[in-house]
Amino acid sequence: MNAWFLSEREKYAIITRLAENKTGIVSKTWKKEQAVEAIIDPKTWIIFLFNIAINVPNGGLVTFNGIIVNNLGFTAVQTSLLNMPTGIMSTLSAFIFSWVAAKWTNRRCLVTMIAASIPAIGAILVYALPRTNIGGQMVGIYLLYTYFGPYVLGISLGQANTAGYTKKSVQYSIMYIGYAVGTLISLLILCSEIKKLTSQGNLIGPQTFRANQAPAYTGGFVSMLICYCICIGLMGIYWILAAVLNTKREAIASSNLPSAMTSRPIPTMNLSNNNYASDVDSLSEYAFADLTDFEQLDFRYTT
Repeated sequence: MNAWFLSEREKYAIITRLAENKTGIVSKTWKKEQAVEAIIDPKTWIIFLFNIAINVPNGGLVTFNGIIVNNLGFTAVQTSLLNMPTGIMSTLSAFIFSWVAAKWTNRRCLVTMIAASIPAIGAILVYALPRTNIGGQMVGIYLLYTYFGPYVLGISLGQANTAGYTKKSVQYSIMYIGYAVGTLISLLILCSEIKKLTSQGNLIGPQTFRANQAPAYTGGFVSMLICYCICIGLMGIYWILAAVLNTKREAIASSNLPSAMTSRPIPTMNLSNNNYASDVDSLSEYAFADLTDFEQLDFRYTT
């Protein structure tokens, strides 16, 4: 630790926190074995598919929301005003569900599933309610914009359950490749009439909103519902996988069976001890080891 502005006591506290997290720190050394581990880790691909599915509805929603609201009988000015709360809904959903996930310890998968069910309910309302029920239609549209909450939780879950700087970086890249893949595919299949309505963004979604289905766009909202159901299913699979891995690690730890994974006790932080300088050195060796979650027997996955 070369941070001159920190006291030895503060360095000790920071290093202890890093050691407890077990997720490592920034490392400038590329480790091929960690990159391979990220690719073969099934959790990486579950989050990859989740990232595609959660973002598909976004393209159609952003592109066609103004048209859908306008078709409910509102003027252009009224449509613009009614679209103003959508950004607030997205931001609030991210903050609220992140707060719930932080307070409800080790239930992040469940919180994500609940969060993904809210825009699914919005899709059902818009699809099932008659267009004459303007209040119900608007409630459904606003609920659709809460998709940002489960998106944020999904990204954070992948990072929280990955240790090793190279592995974490590769997994993070794969997650965002999922976002780009959806955009690329939709660019290839986008029909000419949709091209006139949008020039950028997530373009799988707009393809599901066909002109011959206007003003209801039933196919688009059914597609949204399917995507959110896929998200809920994928998060359920992730939850089961993480729980199984934790159970296996607990069994190995309790039986003291030989394992290829590293298991090292975390030094206990004792701020009443005045010998911080020597303790910082011993803690640093653990916190800066840059081990992956596969290599740490005492790593427990967030469920």
